[in-house]
Amino acid sequence: MFQKNLHAISPRELEVLRQFSRGLPLKTIAADLNRSIKTVSTQKRSVMRKLDIATDQLLMEFCLNTNLY
Repeated sequence: MFQKNLHAISPRELEVLRQFSRGLPLKTIAADLNRSIKTVSTQKRSVMRKLDIATDQLLMEFCLNTNLY
């Protein structure tokens, strides 16, 4: 299940994913990366779409299983 291809994820999306995997809220991620909350939310949704992951819980499991934290 977690043998997803990370090549489709952009460097900016990967930054968001790494911060998300640390349990940070989108507001904090946005401030840390100097982006709007809407941009960060869109980038997270884009990652989920590219990896075919439907929920935040499954996204977190993916992060933990691929050592993205």
